[in-house]
Amino acid sequence: MDLNILDFAVRGSTLGTILILTVLIWLSRIAREAQFAWTLLAIASTAKSWSHLVENAGASADIVWVLKIIGTLGALGITWFALTIFLDEKRYRWLWLGSAALINMALLSVPLWPQITPFLRGYAVLHFLALLTLILYSARGDLQDARRRLRPLMSAFLLVYSMVQAITATPLKGFQSTNVALAQSTVFWFFLTTFAIWALKANLSNWPGETVPDATDKPTPQERSTEQTALVRRILEAMDEGVWQVEGLTVGSLAQKVGAPEHQVRKAINRGLGHRNFASFINRARIDAAIKRLQAPEASEETILQIAFDVGFSSLGPFNRAFRETTGQSPTDFRKQALTQM
Repeated sequence: MDLNILDFAVRGSTLGTILILTVLIWLSRIAREAQFAWTLLAIASTAKSWSHLVENAGASADIVWVLKIIGTLGALGITWFALTIFLDEKRYRWLWLGSAALINMALLSVPLWPQITPFLRGYAVLHFLALLTLILYSARGDLQDARRRLRPLMSAFLLVYSMVQAITATPLKGFQSTNVALAQSTVFWFFLTTFAIWALKANLSNWPGETVPDATDKPTPQERSTEQTALVRRILEAMDEGVWQVEGLTVGSLAQKVGAPEHQVRKAINRGLGHRNFASFINRARIDAAIKRLQAPEASEETILQIAFDVGFSSLGPFNRAFRETTGQSPTDFRKQALTQM
């Protein structure tokens, strides 16, 4: 079979899969940021993929150049989309996006300063390795089974696809070999198709979005099994007993406390209590306790740092961030407002 025909077929299949996923994602109830991130990734990937074919087909140089420029946005698209899927916490996200944007700007600058190419590739490798590490590290507190199962696939995709591009692809130039183009198209099609199957099996309304869904998104008691309802009850009892005060509490240690397998505890907290991340589940209890202390006149002489330590935070910075995310105010401002209203 002619490799050019096979290459065209693979790229056509990829484009069809991208279109289907884009429609499904925009029709779903996932966060708007994720919809825009996916759209950017889809546009960049499609432009980069088809620039090679239209160039070989004799398209005008202007069209090819525009497609290649759009294709350089792939680093930003991949980074943004990976962050929206796997990270519930938005802190430092702008640093990651800024790093990806720097790669894109460097790609556009290569024709003017070709000597930066080795540095660009080295930086791109470091960027995607760091992103891969972040994805794997953040799996510890992830409570969504579908998203946890996707992490190895996305990690492999970042490692194989993005880093191969960073090392071997010549910026803003097409592939000299049809074999190389076909190999990259096939890899991208494989991962994209696998991701599409995962997305269709997973509930698109569950990712990515707010860390704690509204009560209307939680399953009713009738929808839970008797076993899960009992486990939820034991988890809540452990929380009432103050297990959330243990510094460095993990899903595994909580599972030992309630006498259940770790995967069942993850599922119970996620589906039974509506939390997507273990840290948010524990921090919510800690912040609720801190709110009561800050509202109490008898505790007005206690320092913010003392309250942060007492409710289970190891330092003031994480406590201030978690408190502001929950209440929209700093602990100091919240206390002043609460005490003046009494």
